[in-house]
Amino acid sequence: MKIAIIYTTSNKSTKKSCEILSGKLNSDVKLISIENAKTSCLLKYNFIILVASALEGKVQNNLKLFISRNKKNLKEKPIALAVNCEQNIDIRGRLNKAFTEEMVESSYANSNFGYELDPDEGNFLQKRKINNKIKEYKKDGKSLPTLNINEIDKFADIINKMIEKRVD
Repeated sequence: MKIAIIYTTSNKSTKKSCEILSGKLNSDVKLISIENAKTSCLLKYNFIILVASALEGKVQNNLKLFISRNKKNLKEKPIALAVNCEQNIDIRGRLNKAFTEEMVESSYANSNFGYELDPDEGNFLQKRKINNKIKEYKKDGKSLPTLNINEIDKFADIINKMIEKRVD
């Protein structure tokens, strides 16, 4: 089975989570940034995983545009959905905002992979914003956010079980 992981990222943690997931799947997997995703990507693969950076509820417009342009093809493929965002939030609401309620309902799996803050990432303004956020966490005595490897593992297990059933 050929799997495409199509992702949006406003920071490197979404790509990193996709790379981790890719290494856990028992299949031929291709990582495709949303900037490089085309309708032909959907036609070449048997299974599509969409992963969105959704920090503070913000989702990149290019993902919404890709979904609206490819609604028909996405309905015809088995899909799984994930977001990289804050923990302890309404995950269903965040998924519905990033994708569509119909996609969330029909997906084989959905999850929140968490996120990381990298103070060396982005342009000057982004670095400043990230560093301020890190200071807030430290001031409040909170741990810095991390990718949720357990969630990535569970998500991969669901996909791998689905692959086994389809191959047999």
